[in-house]
Amino acid sequence: MGSVIMKATWIETLIGQYASETHVLEKYRDTLDLTDPAAAEEHETVSGMLADMRYALTWMRRGRRPGSRRGAEVTDVYRQREIYIKLSGQDISDAERLRLVDALLALSDRERTCFLLHMAQGLTLQDISHKLKLSKASIQDYVNRAKKKISEEFL
Repeated sequence: MGSVIMKATWIETLIGQYASETHVLEKYRDTLDLTDPAAAEEHETVSGMLADMRYALTWMRRGRRPGSRRGAEVTDVYRQREIYIKLSGQDISDAERLRLVDALLALSDRERTCFLLHMAQGLTLQDISHKLKLSKASIQDYVNRAKKKISEEFL
């Protein structure tokens, strides 16, 4: 339970850092003189950076890709974040790492592939279905089965 609280604090810290740096960039962009061609180019670059930072902030706050029209259960969002953090190797003990590897090895090849592409790489179900040339419903089934197996084994 303590590691979940640490992970929630970690993401909140990251969100705070992104938000404060977004404000810094906005102030800098506002000071640029648009009559100067170099400053106008810098303004365009900074505007692009701000758009990227806002996109990342929205993703972190909502727990899913911005623009996604489908709602996500709050508990599922936190479970996804926890799995992703554990997959990325942060804050995980050797015993937890072994349990995670065992849980991943217990999945079928297709379940493991779909789960990792969706959860660790952040691909949408539609993107995965195009890559693997399978229906979106099949990808959803594989991901759901993998989540269920990992939840039973690991979480």
